Formats: sequence, C-alpha cells, structure tokens
Amino acid sequence: MDPFVEEKLSELGLERFIPVFEENEIDRETFLLLDDETMKELIKPVGPRLKLKKELQSLVKDDLLFLQQAWFAPAIGGHDSSGFLENRLRNVRRRDSHKASKPPTVMVPKSPLVSTVDLDLPEDELADSDIAAMTTWLKFHTSPTQQVEEMMRKTCRARATLIRTENEKTVAEIIKEYPRLIDVPGMIEQDFRILFPTSSDSLFMKWPVTYESILTYADKQISWREILNFSGKLDTDEQKSNMTVHLLPLLFPPGMKRKDGKKGPKHASTEDACTSFIQVEKVGVNIPAFLEAVKKCQPFILAVGQLESPEQVFVVVERQTVDCGSLLKGLDICFKLFYILDMTYPWECINLWDFVQKFIYGLGAGKGRHKSVPSVSLLINFLTSAATEPSKE
Repeated sequence: MDPFVEEKLSELGLERFIPVFEENEIDRETFLLLDDETMKELIKPVGPRLKLKKELQSLVKDDLLFLQQAWFAPAIGGHDSSGFLENRLRNVRRRDSHKASKPPTVMVPKSPLVSTVDLDLPEDELADSDIAAMTTWLKFHTSPTQQVEEMMRKTCRARATLIRTENEKTVAEIIKEYPRLIDVPGMIEQDFRILFPTSSDSLFMKWPVTYESILTYADKQISWREILNFSGKLDTDEQKSNMTVHLLPLLFPPGMKRKDGKKGPKHASTEDACTSFIQVEKVGVNIPAFLEAVKKCQPFILAVGQLESPEQVFVVVERQTVDCGSLLKGLDICFKLFYILDMTYPWECINLWDFVQKFIYGLGAGKGRHKSVPSVSLLINFLTSAATEPSKE
C-alpha cells in the first residue's frame, strides 16, 4: 500500500477504504489524478467521497494547474517522481557540470531522510566552470574568512540545486562535499538567508514576544515541570526562554511512522520526542565519546548543563558539531539545517518542527505536515489571539 495514500485516508478518517485503494493499485500519482467518476467507484457513500474531493482540491489547487505541470524526475526506490519541467534545464546544467569529470557511478535509491522543498531560484550569473572551481577551492580552504564567505555566497544557489538533485548522495557525503557549511560560523545562516530571505530572522524577531505566551499555555495544558523533572526557579527572561524551548516537544503528540513489513504505525514516546529534539548532558561530558555514540543522521540540539541555563549548546549533525552559544541560536541553526541539507524532520518530533516551521518561520507547507495535528493548530490560534489582544497598562 502506498504510504502517502494510506496516510491521507487515515487523516480523513477513511481507513475503511484503504483495502479498496490498495486493491485498485492507487499510488500517490494516481491518487492526485482521481476524478469524480473514479471516486464514485472507489467510495460509494457521498459523505466520505466529498471529504476526499475537498482534500484533493487542497492538494493540487485545481485540476488545470496540476495538468500544466510536467514531472521530470523519475521515481526511484519507492519515492514518487518530482520536479517541474521549467526547472529541468537548469538542474541538468548544474548536475552535468559537476559530474563531467567523475567516473560513472551506480545510482542508489533516494535517502528516506530527504524531503525536497522546491526552490524558485534565479539563474546564477557565474559560469558553471567558475562555480565548480570555487566549490573545489572551498573544500580545501577555511581562510581567509572574507574570501570563504564570499565564495560560499556566490555558490549558494548552485549548491542548493545540486543537493536537491543528486539523490544518490548521503548526508555525510554532502557535508564532505561542502564542509564549510559546518565548520565556518555563519555559513548555514547565510545560505538560508539567500534561499529564504523573508524567513531568515523570523525566530529572533518573533520569539521575544512569543515565548511567555507559550509558557503560559504550557502551564495550563501540561505538568511540564514534573515531566522534565525541574523544580528550580526561572528568575531571568533567558531562563524562561530556555525552558520554553525545552518544553516544546511536550505540547504536541509524539510522532508515528509505519513499521516495515508490519501492520499499524509505530508510536514514539514522549522521551523519544524530547531527545530527538534536544539532548541534555551534564557539565564535563566527553563530547568526542558522545558524538561517537550518536546513531541518528538528522540534526538535533545538544545542551550541556542545567535545563534553564546551559553552559554550552551545539547542533549535532552526522557526528559533527556546530557551536551555537545559546539554546535559541541552537533552535535556529537546527531548523535551518533541515532546509540547507534538504532533510526530513525526525519523525519522533515532527509535530514540534511543524509548529516551528509554520508559526515561527512562516514557511507554509515546507517539510511539515500538509495538515497539522489539532494541537499545533490550537497553539497557533492561541498565540495569534494573544498577539492581537490589547496590552494591559
């Protein structure tokens, strides 16, 4: 059964029709092409059929727009074809210029960690040969800093396109190809600002006027102190902000995913959701030993010290660290890495990142859920309402 189709039917409460869709071999592509006549054959009752029709309209916007779009990237390893014809020539030029000197490689299925967000990027002014030369230079130089930053800026669009088109590369291989993203401060933020200019500063603009409302909401909804085993006081604004970051996973249900070869989803625990977002270690932890034991590829935050006042904060990705200096900076870097490296959110805390993406960064569908779980919508509505209420003198 196609996971996309099963998930959509489950979201709509139409699980009883899953066997019908499976019997008729409805996958993602054919699901999006369903017309009224076909839906009548698959779903006899009018009510459920109208639910499905509304969902399809929301997915494809309208039939004419969908029919005008031409898929060009073939399905690989169970992943659906993707991309639009209008981007084909640009992608081919970028890929071929970098692969021209390489020996033929065996294509492997696209990593399940990849979740591409289409980018509307203008053509680079530089020639492909210049971009390739700069990319090679950057692999072997970390200074002069100004030159590194300038070359990273000039190659950003080409880098983003290649990361999204070279499906055979793992996250580790991408970092090896573009090491300055991780080991030169500010490069993650620079790439994100170029790719998503209107969202780059969103966290630092919105968080100072939001975190207290989130803390108030949490006090009413959950016993977060007990769950986080925290009995201290929050005396400063920074401590309140830090604790708000820590309790975010508690405000949404842990994620779930399909178990390979088994019926029914696998549910994450609250602890799974928290540790896939932030791992807290005591002062004096052996960082190299900690990194050696890390098994997950997706970025997460490592906080060393007390919950409310960590002494060190890093973002960990592929057993490498990005020094962040503060928990809020760690949240910002971690989120941006998902888009710079083109990775999915960890399934255990996907609802948390769905909230951060939609409310904080305003990226719409992005890499999150097409339809947020109710708890995400409730918190967004609460915060939106709180922001519009007149302040009390």
